[in-house]
Amino acid sequence: MAFQFLGTVTLVAIFLPDKWVVEIWRGEGRPLLLLAFVAAFMQGTVWPIASQMAEAQRETISVQRLNTLVVLVHLGVVLVLWCAGQLAIPLLFGAMALEWAVGGWLAARMYRGYTEESGSSPSGDTPGSVLLEFWRYCGPYLPYTALGFAHDFADRWMLQNWGGASEQAYYAVAQQYAGIALLATTSVLRIFWKEIAEAHHRGDLNQMEHLYSKASRGLFFVGALTTGGLLPWASEIIRLSLGAAYSGGSVALMLMFLYPVHQSLGQISGSMLLATAKARIYVILGVVFMTLSLIVAYVMMAPVDAVIPGLNLAAEGLAWKMVTLQILSVNLQAWFIARTFGWKFDWTYQLVGLALAVSIGWLAKAFVTSFLEMSTLPSMLLAATIYLVLMLGTLSRFPWIAGMERNDLMMLYKK
Repeated sequence: MAFQFLGTVTLVAIFLPDKWVVEIWRGEGRPLLLLAFVAAFMQGTVWPIASQMAEAQRETISVQRLNTLVVLVHLGVVLVLWCAGQLAIPLLFGAMALEWAVGGWLAARMYRGYTEESGSSPSGDTPGSVLLEFWRYCGPYLPYTALGFAHDFADRWMLQNWGGASEQAYYAVAQQYAGIALLATTSVLRIFWKEIAEAHHRGDLNQMEHLYSKASRGLFFVGALTTGGLLPWASEIIRLSLGAAYSGGSVALMLMFLYPVHQSLGQISGSMLLATAKARIYVILGVVFMTLSLIVAYVMMAPVDAVIPGLNLAAEGLAWKMVTLQILSVNLQAWFIARTFGWKFDWTYQLVGLALAVSIGWLAKAFVTSFLEMSTLPSMLLAATIYLVLMLGTLSRFPWIAGMERNDLMMLYKK
């Protein structure tokens, strides 16, 4: 982490020419770039690694509480700055850097490594043997990480360059709302990773298949349930929460509501491959799809009068690209996992579950808006109630789409 941090700070602060800084970051100053990097590094690198250390001790509940506390503190800081009329980007970046640095430090303290007092066995590890093990595991991952950075940066740079700040805002808002459907996945992913790694270490393929099947189907259903309820109301959600100025982002939001449904499967499949030391397969598939993604992103967002003409779809085009390639990539990952471990590859629960959720969501909205004279918010609440009742009935009739059986449902209802 120190190498990454100091290397990037040195590059941005000293070695990058001013002309490059202006061109790449569209006129932003170097001090703000450094502050943005520190904030992003603390949230996107330090915190995940520190929380993973705590998860290795099965401190899941403590980590989730700490994560929630950090987010609440940040919300409080935003509200205070807003009330004081000081809601400025540099202050927000500074607050983020400090909050996630402290959170990462506290999470890392939950890890209890080998000590003489603990009685744990060091298993003959030495610094050299540990470094060699890390290199064997992480070596194939290096080109994937480098390409991942280029891919994510290029997506947003092309959107900013050809779409402008408004299209960037549409996509960013859609991405934030789409994250709602990933709450359940985020909560269980680290637990899944830990338990799969342990089952693989024991050679228990039956337990691995059981965990993978339950997690994949269950989280896909939760994502589909959230998406089906929110997607029909995309334009109303935009108007209520952000105002008419953002109404142009309704289509992008509608598309991005579909993204996390399969993203949950992608995270489960990725964790499965990494927890079983199949990093090479993960890297190969990732490199292929990220390369394809860059090409498709250009075609979707480039203007029609460019040297190589594009479709000029801006945020909407980026959303289309994200959703379509996500569906293809996660299913290819799932197919490789099934083939590697000798399991049956099944995708029917995806088609049936998502189609039912979206159809019932539109049906609930059509019923409320067609037969009742109500304002937007009460209409949404009533439609949500109807939608949940119908989806519970659907789940009772087809429990397999969520990786469950009727006995599982009965136990869940009792709880």
